[in-house]
Amino acid sequence: MKRFLSTYAKESVTVIIIIALFVIALIVRPDLYSSENFPKLINSVILWIPIILTVAMGMMMIIIIRCIDLSVGSMAALTAMITGIMFRDAGLPLVPGILLSCCTGLAFGALNGFLISYINIPAMVVTLGTMNAYRGMTYIISGGTQVTGYQLPPSMTSLVNKGIRLGPVLIPWLVVAALIIAVIFNFVLKQTHFGREVYAVGSNREAAHLRGINCKKITFEIFLLTGLLCGIAGIMYASRYGYVNPSNTGSGLEFTVISATIIGGVSVSGGSGRVPGVLLGCLLLGTLNTLIAMIGIPGTVQKFSYGTIIVLALLIDKTVQVRQQKALIARLAAKEAEV
Repeated sequence: MKRFLSTYAKESVTVIIIIALFVIALIVRPDLYSSENFPKLINSVILWIPIILTVAMGMMMIIIIRCIDLSVGSMAALTAMITGIMFRDAGLPLVPGILLSCCTGLAFGALNGFLISYINIPAMVVTLGTMNAYRGMTYIISGGTQVTGYQLPPSMTSLVNKGIRLGPVLIPWLVVAALIIAVIFNFVLKQTHFGREVYAVGSNREAAHLRGINCKKITFEIFLLTGLLCGIAGIMYASRYGYVNPSNTGSGLEFTVISATIIGGVSVSGGSGRVPGVLLGCLLLGTLNTLIAMIGIPGTVQKFSYGTIIVLALLIDKTVQVRQQKALIARLAAKEAEV
């Protein structure tokens, strides 16, 4: 048990915080746990997760290689708007629309990746610029008007209203899709050569290069995949909220995704991070966001709560790193003493 808690210290703390939030909600609003209200509470929490979790899979890899992407919210908005306009003006069916959104996301991610990987411009500078450029393009192509729910394919609502029912709780297809994406990326990072190269680049870029890893190619592919995930998130957003608005869609998404990723245990120093931890980070923010609204706490407290939890996550990350270094030094000293 001690070894397990040491290995999964960050994830364990996240689980404890989630449980604490539910306990606080139970004390403040006991009626939320009635047979009628509790399924609604759970549905609200899980519906908050899919968009954040999908983009977080890309952000996780970006932070692992010691980069950042501030343009994910604007990318999701632009891909959603392009696809929404095609739904509205060309009568595009749902499946081709999803493919279009994925392809446009890939194109925008490729632009970010090319500038960062092969032109060697710092990731923060590139994505800060493309964040504003993509948002501006969203306004330009939309003419400042939104695509309403009546102009979207009716089948999009089934992604939210239908799914797998577990007793009184409905797991929408939107959530199922996000979980499938998380499972795929968990497999890729743990079991494939690409995943090992991602961690190698994040741990020590120079050493990875000397071992023959094409660091520029890995960086480009990660930003490419993040663009793809933003395209998927754009469709999810339109399905979840029933509209595509040039100012609201994806607004603040980058901050929320970075928060969930760091809270989920991805080290800002690079080289470490796990999909289950990021999933828990998304669940924590979803729980916090939902309970704040249901308990009646003003929405202005939400960002304060995010910031507080991020600082807590960073403190835990630093503490774990120090303990691991001390444990490594102790093991090496014990081996030397044996010799």
